[in-house]
Amino acid sequence: MKLQPTSFFSERGGPAAVVRSVPWGVWYVLVGLAAALIVISHRPDAVLDPQFWAEDGRVWYAQAYNLDPLAAFLLPEAGYYQTVSRAVAAFSLLFPLRWAPLILNLAAIAVQAFNAFFIVSDRMSNAVPSRVFRFGAAFIYLALPNSYETTANLTNTQWHLGLLVLLIVLARPAEAVAWKIFDNIAVAISAVSGPLCILLVPIAAIKYFYRREKRLLVLGSMLLIGSAIQFSALMTNERPSGAPLGASFFGAVRILAGQCFISPLTGAKNYGLLRHAHLWGDVVATATAACGLLVLVLAFIWGRQEFRLLLIFAVLVCAAALVNPAVTNLEPQWAALEVPLTGSRYWMFPGIAFLLSLLFLATNPRVGRLRYVFVLPAILMVWGFVSDWKQPRFKHLDFPAHARAFDEARPGEEVTIPINPEGWEMHLKKR
Repeated sequence: MKLQPTSFFSERGGPAAVVRSVPWGVWYVLVGLAAALIVISHRPDAVLDPQFWAEDGRVWYAQAYNLDPLAAFLLPEAGYYQTVSRAVAAFSLLFPLRWAPLILNLAAIAVQAFNAFFIVSDRMSNAVPSRVFRFGAAFIYLALPNSYETTANLTNTQWHLGLLVLLIVLARPAEAVAWKIFDNIAVAISAVSGPLCILLVPIAAIKYFYRREKRLLVLGSMLLIGSAIQFSALMTNERPSGAPLGASFFGAVRILAGQCFISPLTGAKNYGLLRHAHLWGDVVATATAACGLLVLVLAFIWGRQEFRLLLIFAVLVCAAALVNPAVTNLEPQWAALEVPLTGSRYWMFPGIAFLLSLLFLATNPRVGRLRYVFVLPAILMVWGFVSDWKQPRFKHLDFPAHARAFDEARPGEEVTIPINPEGWEMHLKKR
């Protein structure tokens, strides 16, 4: 995946001179702020009307408040440990309850913004030589359609932490001491903040086999230890849903076509319109899935090693999601997974991999004239960005009023606070 920097970044004088004249620290801040604003623009109510989302309130904050915050760290949730979510919730206890949702949301936004900065940074220059392509990849990550579940909430930040660890593994070795310390801390914390570390172990092992980077022995060891911890929790704790899987060949085809290819390219909303227009069936889904898989295969053949590892990881995540999903207890899991916006956290990595593959095939000279075949689909992704950019607001449940009622409650009184999604509640026992 070797793309040469454009003249904008390589010519003497003109815009390039202006770019080089700005201190690197300023550029880092500007990229981070721009990324954060993009995330917020999807759902401004995350900061203008912050409210708890699902486990953010019912589990992370409630258990940190009702129990000893340190003891809460030892409690698995959904079958595994989620350290970062519990750490942020424990930190929010230093502030009044009315500020807690905003603190949790800002932490989630910060992780997403930092990932975009990392993609753009020179740490990824070995994997993606073209600065322009790195900016494009960062924008795809931030603007990814079908990402309602993973935007600006702490519960699903584990998926963005998984991406951060993947980027660290794929990045060139850090030279500065501060970066080395950051890499180790980020990998160690992420390894006990979700089960993605299990799937990251083979990625680190494959890269070490080819590159022999000593740092990967340390990072891989931390991932391996985290995997052992998470795997033991998964084996000894029940998953939240006992609904049957409902697996079938064409069910898998429809899920892959709709959630991994159509939704990232045109948006989940348009995927929903396609299904409601009765144009969606096994024939169309099979053709769509075949075209999508062909894109991934060609990108794997022509891509650099780091890009191939991204594709492998995306396939592993998708396979794990199909084998052991947890989205409903009312119907077979795979039937629910076909519905637009359902389990969109599972499709973040496949969606990113597919859109990056399209962009790569449409712009890389190594592909030859065949790249013109992918230009139109690559342009089509703009449709998906626009369609899914504005995400649904959380229902206004007047959280500030409930927070005031909690502040006025007597010690020992249990207060019930409604949270999003509608029907969920948070129970706090006033201390």
